[in-house]
Amino acid sequence: MSECIGNCVGCLKTNYSLFKNLNEEELGILNSKRRKHNFTKGDILYSEGEKIKGLICLNEGKVKLVKKGEIEDEFIVSLHKTVDFVGFDDLMFDGKCSSTAIAIEDSSICIIDKEQFFKVIKNNAELAIEIIANQSEKSILYQDKLINVSQSNLTSRLAFTINQLIDFYGFEKDNKTLAIQIKRREIASISNMNTANVIRTLSKFKKLKIIDTEGQKIMILNPKKLDELAK
Repeated sequence: MSECIGNCVGCLKTNYSLFKNLNEEELGILNSKRRKHNFTKGDILYSEGEKIKGLICLNEGKVKLVKKGEIEDEFIVSLHKTVDFVGFDDLMFDGKCSSTAIAIEDSSICIIDKEQFFKVIKNNAELAIEIIANQSEKSILYQDKLINVSQSNLTSRLAFTINQLIDFYGFEKDNKTLAIQIKRREIASISNMNTANVIRTLSKFKKLKIIDTEGQKIMILNPKKLDELAK
């Protein structure tokens, strides 16, 4: 993936986003009031309750959306990676941030002015339809996740979550170590489990030689068995 060139017109990253079919004039409209910001790991992009500033395009890095919970310190609502739109639902709904966005690693974003974004949508029916289809797909995937969380046992739930992390982060060069060091508490938040159950279930997976762990690192030893458990 190429780096941000500082202009929506000619940016190759649009080829991987909802903007892939926009013409140069439309991209120019989006770019006219665009702002770029850089964040280091752990920085807050925006906080829950704030007014969202525009359409946030994640150029580089990874971001998590979190809500404060009563049991755990935070509940991870969603994970985002390069080319994703962050806080899109909030922008389309009422403009207030329903969660807090935190950089998981050094990241950069572009913020496209809301009025300019809506101007393009109003004049491009195909883009509007594509946005609706994209949001519908996410809604279906979220429903599938809810079913998995509500009906699966702890073993299946954690296996499902680990597979999600694999899809999101990928592997390091050894093709078995997750390309992220993640806390047990964060895994618990994603899988809707408590931390103690995550620790016990990870230990079970280690005994079965499905995974191995080293601190916050997770190595996948038997992906086929992991897939079987996730079903």
